[in-house]
Amino acid sequence: MDDSYKPEVPAWVAEVLAKKKRQDPFATLGVSKQWDEWKYRYSRKYKYAKLNGWKVKEETE
Repeated sequence: MDDSYKPEVPAWVAEVLAKKKRQDPFATLGVSKQWDEWKYRYSRKYKYAKLNGWKVKEETE
């Protein structure tokens, strides 16, 4: 069983992370300001998402 921490991230962050994993140079196109703010605010989530993967947070409305 894999006990590594996988943070929950919003869907738009999951998209960017997936593109970055594929080394897409335009991964943050259109959301670069949001992305920089998210990385700064949630630096630990970003670190563990890169290391262990991530789960997409379910939007409840």
